[in-house]
Amino acid sequence: MKKLSDRLNDLTQEAVDKAIEKHRLRGESIAINDEQGNVKVVLASEISDLQQHNLPKRPDQKHSESDK
Repeated sequence: MKKLSDRLNDLTQEAVDKAIEKHRLRGESIAINDEQGNVKVVLASEISDLQQHNLPKRPDQKHSESDK
């Protein structure tokens, strides 16, 4: 059984992924911070498509489970 904190982290990451995907699909930019803490604006065209990478949505999922 996963710890509550791990489950919350998974849910938070999933929510962030969905929000970023919405921005990409709507053509809206997002702002991130780089390694030095500076704000960088990422254009929608520069946001990678999560589905294209076929990555699991949560770290505990296997690649085949993310396709369900």
